[in-house]
Amino acid sequence: MGTGAVQEQKKASLQLTGMTCAACANRIEKGLSKMDGVQDANVNFALEKASVTYDPAVVSVKEMEEKIQKLGYGTAKETVDFQLVGMYCAACASKIEKVVGKMPGVS
Repeated sequence: MGTGAVQEQKKASLQLTGMTCAACANRIEKGLSKMDGVQDANVNFALEKASVTYDPAVVSVKEMEEKIQKLGYGTAKETVDFQLVGMYCAACASKIEKVVGKMPGVS
């Protein structure tokens, strides 16, 4: 990286499903570690979580989730409801959907 570009690193925590043993955790950890843009991946079998340090310019959380699915496991999703105030029209709702939809971890 002699061009002076600064590599941005982010951390993601993924809740995993489908693991039955430590070998499963090891398989996911190795699979994630081999992905371009992933600097570090650590899978905790007991907590069913993957902690990943990655470059968002190279790889996305969605791509990591797809890799986990290709390995035969899954990721749990949470649903959160928010009560919003101050919206006056459908354009307000559309703008909020657009901005929130671009946030990392939101699908």
